[in-house]
Amino acid sequence: MLSNTAAGQAQQFSDPELAAIVDSAHRMGRKVTAHAHGVDGINAFLRAGGDSIEHGTYLDADSVALFKKNGAYLVPTLMAGDFVYRIATGPNNFLTPAQTTKALDAGPKMLAMARRAHEGGVKIAFGTDTGVSAHGDNAGEFALLVKAGLTPLEAIQTATVNAAAHFDLSAEIGSLAPGKAADLIAVSGDPLSDVTVLQAVKAVIKAGAVVKP
Repeated sequence: MLSNTAAGQAQQFSDPELAAIVDSAHRMGRKVTAHAHGVDGINAFLRAGGDSIEHGTYLDADSVALFKKNGAYLVPTLMAGDFVYRIATGPNNFLTPAQTTKALDAGPKMLAMARRAHEGGVKIAFGTDTGVSAHGDNAGEFALLVKAGLTPLEAIQTATVNAAAHFDLSAEIGSLAPGKAADLIAVSGDPLSDVTVLQAVKAVIKAGAVVKP
């Protein structure tokens, strides 16, 4: 999407290539994710049996059906779309003309994309594409997910139970239970009332011990 060309939004691997990638990975017990904005690439990858899509900007009703058929996850990276759109429309736009055109088109569509996916019952996992947006701002994704129609609890679950399930690590992380990793954060306030309190972490607990008060 941020390549300095007028392309980059459409399918780039052929259907046989996608099938070979997914088949080879699955034979080794690995999952496969695709960085995909365009609907043709999204749907081709999901038809090949892919496990998750990063971005998913131009997904459609067929995409939603394929996500559900595969049990695949969407990682909508709403911060990336929000960031590039704000840069492209701001006074200090450092994007090239080709990048600006794509940012202006794709950025505003990402919230609606996540809303359609959520309403359609697609499984969503948390991800930010940070490095496009600034490092350290990752928790801003929660507010954008809520803006896209998730409840605060559902937004939090994308980063906890859903992410753990996506990575087949539910037995170790993703929820608080005996025997699981006691890795937590503490905030001042109730994130179920105001999810933005997650952007002001007061303490970090690793393996049950406070490592950053």
